[in-house]
Amino acid sequence: PDTGVWETVDDGDWCGGHWVECLRIKGVLEGKPELIEEARMRTEMLRPKLEKDDQFRGHRFYYSAARMYAQTHDPALRTLALAASYAMRAMAIPHNGAMPIGHEVQVKSTTLASRRIVAVDNVHPNIRLDFWALEETGDQVFASGAKRHLDVTIRDFLREDGSTVEFIEYAKDKDEILRHFTLLGVDHDSCWSRGQAWAVAGFLRGWRVFGKARYLDAARATFGYWQGKCGDAAPAWDFDDPDGPVDTSASAIVIEQLTRMMIEDNDQAAQEFTRHLDPMIVGLMPHMRGRGRLVDGCFNQPREFANRNELIWGTAYLLMALSYLEEGRVIC
Repeated sequence: PDTGVWETVDDGDWCGGHWVECLRIKGVLEGKPELIEEARMRTEMLRPKLEKDDQFRGHRFYYSAARMYAQTHDPALRTLALAASYAMRAMAIPHNGAMPIGHEVQVKSTTLASRRIVAVDNVHPNIRLDFWALEETGDQVFASGAKRHLDVTIRDFLREDGSTVEFIEYAKDKDEILRHFTLLGVDHDSCWSRGQAWAVAGFLRGWRVFGKARYLDAARATFGYWQGKCGDAAPAWDFDDPDGPVDTSASAIVIEQLTRMMIEDNDQAAQEFTRHLDPMIVGLMPHMRGRGRLVDGCFNQPREFANRNELIWGTAYLLMALSYLEEGRVIC
């Protein structure tokens, strides 16, 4: 925001689906069918990534194909979203059901890739399509697969204090942890706030879909840790570096899930969490700009890459949340 210079990518990197969803939302709210058509076109541009062994196919095709199918009822988009759903489900590690990052995972500024490495993030992107495809098809493979991954995340990534590990590498032929480590945090034992945000949102969604107490407990633990560190304000990029840059995109991820809960079924149990929605939105206001931009996101602080920037996914999650409130519904 200080220089006005954009860091762009040719192919959307890991968040191409988020841009499609931004276009769709703007098209709906402003009554501009040409933006809906552009969102469809850009969904087709993402199609080649269906074949890539990449955890972010979950986000990429949920926020593009699945939501565009809900918008347009085009059966070709449903087919694309279902193809991505089954492809994602086939990624699971056989020994424990964990969803890995994949051999061809694409994230600008990092090069890590493996079928045996799992990120805390994966409780969000890797099972996003499971929830959609379960409702769309009734195929229980999506329920059992999502629950296996949620359960492994609780077992292996959630620390006693409610913080989370960023990465775990598993043994090749058995359910055994070889190491835990970080790429985006302060150190291997710290808590990277965006990873914590993915965990909070993922456990909350798992609880609301499956109604299991263990997912509620995990959501309480992770959100309780978050609240204890930063309350309703935007968190530091890593909770062990409170004087470093903040990451507003982490707040936006949590806000989007809280808004979904508020709109879909804000019962008494949900209100334990949704009562924080308004204060968390207010907490982002110092980081918003008049044209709808959410600044002060931190992509990769260890490499000092886009560490005080508007980030497309941060703006996207905030836009999603505000659109749910404006329309009174979540499209899917």
